[in-house]
Amino acid sequence: MLVTDKFTLIHMHKTGGQTLNSIIANTINNAAMVGYHYPISHLPKSCEQLPIVGFVRNPWDWYVSWYCFNRYSNIKNSLYTVVSDGEQADFKTTITNLINLGSDAKSSQLYRKTLISILPESLEGNQGVGLTQQCIIDFSTNNQGYYSWLFNRMHGDLDNTNLHIGQFENLQQNFIAIMSNLAVNETEQLNAAFTSTGKLNTSKREHYSHYYDNELIQLIAEKEAELITRYHYHFQADNQSTAIVKTDHSFKKLLNKQKNFLLMKNDINVTQLTHEAKQIATEIWAASNRNKRFEVHSDTQSVHFIFDHNFAHFNPTYLSSYYHFIHLLQPIENIISEYFKSDGFIGRLIMAKLSANGEIPPHIDTGYSLLHCHRIHVPLVTNENVIFTIGGEGRNLKVGEMWEINNATVHGVENNSNEDRIHMIIDWIPNSTVRAEDRAEGGQFQSAVEAMQQQKIGDLQPCPCGSRKRYNECHGRAQLR
Repeated sequence: MLVTDKFTLIHMHKTGGQTLNSIIANTINNAAMVGYHYPISHLPKSCEQLPIVGFVRNPWDWYVSWYCFNRYSNIKNSLYTVVSDGEQADFKTTITNLINLGSDAKSSQLYRKTLISILPESLEGNQGVGLTQQCIIDFSTNNQGYYSWLFNRMHGDLDNTNLHIGQFENLQQNFIAIMSNLAVNETEQLNAAFTSTGKLNTSKREHYSHYYDNELIQLIAEKEAELITRYHYHFQADNQSTAIVKTDHSFKKLLNKQKNFLLMKNDINVTQLTHEAKQIATEIWAASNRNKRFEVHSDTQSVHFIFDHNFAHFNPTYLSSYYHFIHLLQPIENIISEYFKSDGFIGRLIMAKLSANGEIPPHIDTGYSLLHCHRIHVPLVTNENVIFTIGGEGRNLKVGEMWEINNATVHGVENNSNEDRIHMIIDWIPNSTVRAEDRAEGGQFQSAVEAMQQQKIGDLQPCPCGSRKRYNECHGRAQLR
């Protein structure tokens, strides 16, 4: 929201707001930002009598712009992450989830529950999606799509005579016409600035019609009917081509079989491994500093077996602890390798303990490797009062089971018991996800490795590769195999 002494601009997502904000701020001296993506309900009292300016966009085009902007952005907003199931869903599924977010369908209720768990209580300091917990609590409708709900939330009463709505498709022409009608002194300067600046914050994509099939076209026509009628929009095909853009991601969590949890096996014998886990000394659990390095894991501790602090996606480090447990770990490794048909390797393997009555708050994992691996949990010590929640779906994972979870979307754990929970956590990295830069990073010490093979190096000596790790915790592990 940008306020001046002549009008207030409502910055609605993907309707030219960045362009207008820049032009107004650089042209009108008294222009002031009140808040990022603030709705009309946050209008300062001193501005209540001033005209309100906003822009609308063809709903079919808006959804494509919203999707492409979020999918190809380096920083994902929480709404996109949730309705795309952690970027596992394609365009049609993601947009269908978004359109129906307010409906009473069970899936929509789970998405709203998830959003409420991670959205802030207020818009103060907001730099992203512009929604609060209360927004989603109040969002309940089977008759209106997300875009219409958001547009009404941002602009209020659309019949208000003090509200001036332009159309994004004619952004400059409509904006300057509104400025002229409001007798804004800087109208000519604004027009000149518009011509020299052009549109900002645009997303690279095909014509919007290339993303739709008939079913999704009709869904928007029904759910956004009020805005479509009011502003005379219709779906316009691109005459040059009718091909639909492919938006599938090449890597799929849970092998694209489920959204949140996938049961891989339910009869694993972990009796001996559980016994050994219970014998691990307190100081060994504390050594990883997991509870200090990651705020969200403040109630957890871990023991690392295969692990790199930089979350390397190739050539993982086998630690000395791995060889102490190797006879117990290899059967689990073999089950996983067989499940994925040996296509890949284990990139990380740790044992994680969640303290009694502790929690891992709802969060989303980030980083290339965590988002391009199959994250697997094998419960060792747990009980019926430990609830793992992913995408709003809660489950109790039992001892003897092996689960892949979707760690790309919102997930968290509550241990509502007086017993520590212990899981094995394994990340399986498919070969197809290893990039050239991952191989280069993992292979840049090849000459040093070859040199190692020609000399005797003590297990506790520094590894010659330069990793600053002990030889037996780095390339020396190959000799121990």
